[in-house]
Amino acid sequence: MQPWPLYIGKFLFKFRSFTPLPLILLTFIFFKPLSSSPFWIILGLIVAFMGEGIRIHSVGYADSGTSGRENFLKAESLNTSGLYSLVRNPLYWGNGLIFAGLLTAYAQPLALIIFIIFLFVQYHFIVLAEEEFLQKRHGQAYADYCARVNRWLPRFRDYQQPNSDFNHKKVFYKENDSCFNLLLATLLILAWKDHMFFGHVRHPIAMAVMAGCLLIFYVWVKILKKRSGRQSAFKNSW
Repeated sequence: MQPWPLYIGKFLFKFRSFTPLPLILLTFIFFKPLSSSPFWIILGLIVAFMGEGIRIHSVGYADSGTSGRENFLKAESLNTSGLYSLVRNPLYWGNGLIFAGLLTAYAQPLALIIFIIFLFVQYHFIVLAEEEFLQKRHGQAYADYCARVNRWLPRFRDYQQPNSDFNHKKVFYKENDSCFNLLLATLLILAWKDHMFFGHVRHPIAMAVMAGCLLIFYVWVKILKKRSGRQSAFKNSW
């Protein structure tokens, strides 16, 4: 029987894209933003896009068969170069900065603290499950990697250039969800803050148009990805 931390980690891994949603909803309901100043919005977006930049860099240089958005563990190879040479979990660093940036834009420090604690606890258990899987999958190679690179605290002096070229197509398809969620969340935060401070959304048509464009682009990328997958399957069958 597996230890309970691993059981929790594997469960949270499957639903890691959805577990923050109840907390986001509770934030809107119970935590009022403290400021309508554009400063917090600009600062928050800078932090959030830094997080997305970390994700894009990590995914773009990641080896094939790793760093996916699937709900099951897989790792055909080890990522040990690029941002993975600084810290073992750069994607989770990116996620943390995205959420921290959005809550900074929302201007609610208490909700920010609660969310960061929640993410750290969740990722702690998820990483335990991932590390057990990687240790079984890659053995001594993974043990040597862990001896060189910290789990959470980056070692900037140990940076190694990525082993492969940047994969633009992979980023285009795999980061579509993350970018869509970030931009849509930004629009929701702006609209909700307008409602809280001014009693109405000040630019409803502009926000509706932007949300519609985001949705159209999101669906378009999904269609392209599905067609690309079908074409690859057809070629492989021959």
